[in-house]
Amino acid sequence: MKKLLTIGLFTVISIYGYSQTQQIDSLKEVLEKHEGKLNALDDRVLVNEADLSKLNKIKVSGYIQAQWESYGADLEKTNGYNNTFFIRRARIKFTYEALDGVKFVLQPDFSTGNLALKDAYTVVNLPKLKNVTLWVGQMNRPNYDVEYSSSSRELLERARVTTTIYPGEREVGAKLEYNGIKVPILFQVMVMNGDFTGTQAKAVQSNKDVMARFVYSVKLPSAGVGIDFGANHYFGNNLAKTNQYVKNSNGTVDSLNNVWRYLDKHWTGGEIRIYADVLGGMSIKGEYVAGLNSIASAVASTSTMAQKKASPNLYNNFAGYYITLVKNVGAKNQAVVRYDYYDPNTKLSGDAANGALYYKTWSFAWQYYLNDNIRLTAQYTMPKNETNATNLSDYKDNLFTIRVQAKF
Repeated sequence: MKKLLTIGLFTVISIYGYSQTQQIDSLKEVLEKHEGKLNALDDRVLVNEADLSKLNKIKVSGYIQAQWESYGADLEKTNGYNNTFFIRRARIKFTYEALDGVKFVLQPDFSTGNLALKDAYTVVNLPKLKNVTLWVGQMNRPNYDVEYSSSSRELLERARVTTTIYPGEREVGAKLEYNGIKVPILFQVMVMNGDFTGTQAKAVQSNKDVMARFVYSVKLPSAGVGIDFGANHYFGNNLAKTNQYVKNSNGTVDSLNNVWRYLDKHWTGGEIRIYADVLGGMSIKGEYVAGLNSIASAVASTSTMAQKKASPNLYNNFAGYYITLVKNVGAKNQAVVRYDYYDPNTKLSGDAANGALYYKTWSFAWQYYLNDNIRLTAQYTMPKNETNATNLSDYKDNLFTIRVQAKF
């Protein structure tokens, strides 16, 4: 009997041990399955974190400028209407900080009648050259009036001299920029195609244009005054492909003796900006530029000599400047006045200028900042042109504009 009890007890213990082993093995299997799922979840989290890290490096900004314009009598005759609503600019800017010191920028424009690429460039900090960056791609030319963003500018458009000698504002090329910290200087030098007019295209000539700009900043904290002043120089050329005749600023006509010759274009400018923390804040900004511009003839190579002489290449000595006064009125209002002058041919005037008439333009604007994102602007622009036998009086092209800008 005792022997049977021993065998029975051993059997029960064995069965219980086997059952416990099965449970432990089963539990281990379940845990291993869950561990596998958790590892897969960790992998997904790591992937998502990597994707979010990339997204955090992307900055999206932009603005929309919707406006209403009312035109003077002569502009009404030219346009066929005396007022209109339209979208002046609609831009979205993508900035991607790939690495520390490496940035990519892409900015298209969707304004009325226009779908264009405005900016597409890369900025790289050069590690062995402190405070020096390399810019490559399509970008603004190194000029204050050009580089000052259309979303921040106090007046609706740039000065006439700026839009004439820098058509399209942008250029395709490479730029080196030094921005001093201890010594407050800015130095820029850019090598570019030189024939950009607003539409992206490859260069139409082998020679490249070069522009350099230098700015020095002075701060007088005790007086609440800051001053930026500088100079710039542009040296480039246009290719005369089809016409060997050149008409100079003084009206004389020369021959290049051959086509496929380069026409010089070069000018020098000076700039100054004064910021004063008085009576709510004010600033005075000005720039002067003068030099030689050239325009390549568009006549066909098969044109007759008479046709080529009638539409020659052009050399124009020009000069232009602007001065702008900006005055804050309270915390949300701003009054702006600008006078700008542009003469496309300083050698001749009146009838002898052959249509290259000077312009003197007054612009008056009042701005109201509803908040950090919305700005309302009312501006009245009064251009006054030089008169001659063809233009007996000032062209009635005054312009009244109301603009709403939404910026994000």
